[in-house]
Amino acid sequence: MTVVEIPSGTHMTEQWLGGRFRLDERIGLDDQVSGPCGSSWEARGLSLWKATDQLLNRPVTIYLLPRGPVPHAVIDAVQSAAKVSDPRLATIYDSDFDERCAYIVTEWTPGTHLEDLVLSGLPNPALAAAMIADAADALAVAHQAGRPHLRLTPRSMRWDNASGLKITGLGLDAALCGVALEDPVAADTTALARMLYALLTGYWPGEEPTALPPAPRYKGNVCTPRQIRAGVPAILDAIAYRGLHGQAADAPLRPQTPAGMAMALRMVQRPSYRLEPESEPVMRPGGQQRPGRHARARAGFRLRTTLLHPAA
Repeated sequence: MTVVEIPSGTHMTEQWLGGRFRLDERIGLDDQVSGPCGSSWEARGLSLWKATDQLLNRPVTIYLLPRGPVPHAVIDAVQSAAKVSDPRLATIYDSDFDERCAYIVTEWTPGTHLEDLVLSGLPNPALAAAMIADAADALAVAHQAGRPHLRLTPRSMRWDNASGLKITGLGLDAALCGVALEDPVAADTTALARMLYALLTGYWPGEEPTALPPAPRYKGNVCTPRQIRAGVPAILDAIAYRGLHGQAADAPLRPQTPAGMAMALRMVQRPSYRLEPESEPVMRPGGQQRPGRHARARAGFRLRTTLLHPAA
C-alpha cells in the first residue's frame, strides 16, 4: 500500500493509493452529504476525492479516512454494502482499513443531485413518480440483503439523463456520521416520501437543513402536495403525504415500506424513457395523430425515464 500525506485544504496532484488509484480532485463533502454531518466529517479529518483507477482506466470516488483505527460500524457498512448488487446503487469497488491510510473506493456517480434538480425546475408528476419508484425499488433490494441506507438525503440521490438514477452512500454515510436507527425500514421509507414530496412541490418537508425552502405548514402540519402545486394527481398526493408518516397510501394503518412504495408508484402512468427526439406521429383512423412513443408505451414496453420535459 502506498501511504500519502495530504495536507488539509490543499489540492495535490500525482498522489496515489495502493499504487493504483490516483487522486485527481478534492470534492467538498457538502457536495456529497447535506447538513451538519458533512462539516463534522471534515473536522475529524475525512476527505472525499474524485480519482482515477489506473488499472481499469475509470473514474472513482474515494473516501480518505482519518488516521487511526477505523470504527467497526464503518467496516461493517462497507462489507455489507459491497454485497448488494443493483445498478441504481453506487458500487463499492475496494477498501483498505490500514490505520496509516484507510480509504474506501466507490463508483463515480455523474449527474445532478436531487436538490439541484428541484432548484432548476420541477419534473412533471409522472416523471417524479418514476424516479422515486426506481429509488424505492433499489432500496427494497438493499433491505432484502440486510443493508438499509439510513441516511438518504437530497444529496445522496443523483440523476443523469444518460445513465439514470444513482443512490450513493448506502449504509456508509450513516456509519461515518454515527447514525443508528431503531427502525431502518421506516427511516428509508420516510426519506423516499420526502424526496417525492420535494420533486412534486419544490419544498422540503423534513427537518434536515437543505438548500430547498421548507414546506409550508398549516396548523403545524405540512401541507399536502396538492395544496401547494396544482395538477398533482390525487394518488401521488396520498403516497407522498402518507409516506411522510410511514403509512401506506391505500391503508393508513399499514406501515409503508420501500417495496410497497415502489409498487404504489408503478401504478401511476409512467412517462417515456426515451432520450432521443420523439418519433414520427402515428395516424389514427379519421386522420387524427398521436405520438408513436405513446403507442409503444401502451404496448407495455419498459423504457428508461428521462427528465427532458421539466414542468414550468
